Amino acid sequence: MTLHPAFRRIVLLLLLVSLTALLALSFACGDDDDGGDGAPAATTPADAADGAGGDGQSADRELALSMGDNTFEPTEFTASGGQTITFRISNGGKQIHNVRLAGADNEYITEDDALSLPTLVYGDEAATLDWTAPGPGGTFDFRCDFHPAAMVGKITVEPSDQSSDVGGEGP
Repeated sequence: MTLHPAFRRIVLLLLLVSLTALLALSFACGDDDDGGDGAPAATTPADAADGAGGDGQSADRELALSMGDNTFEPTEFTASGGQTITFRISNGGKQIHNVRLAGADNEYITEDDALSLPTLVYGDEAATLDWTAPGPGGTFDFRCDFHPAAMVGKITVEPSDQSSDVGGEGP
């Protein structure tokens, strides 16, 4: 059985259009190091009163956080209330990860979350996350949005000795 020439042309045209669309999609989803991936420009909300950093202050403390394929190391940190912290994040795995730190409400996907920058951390790449620990203290969770069941951790914040309410209320 032979195909009619007009039908063969239609099939070839559809194949060409499909390959063109696939090529365009692969460029759109590729690694974009210039920050033009549609991700938010800031790592955290600008209002430090809710437990998030991003207000341009230098960090009081720097902490290292390593990511592997579905792991964080370490998974627990301790900080003092009111302390401005910069997390230095490295992805030693092959999978894409990020770090989302629940804000003062200790709930994910809310306005007070702190998010790593860049928001997509590819294998063998690095990121940072700036955060101000709430003055009253508490326990705050962090996770990878791509692996929320496997990649989790917590930060225990000791209450600040200062009478000011730096960092807002904890949970």
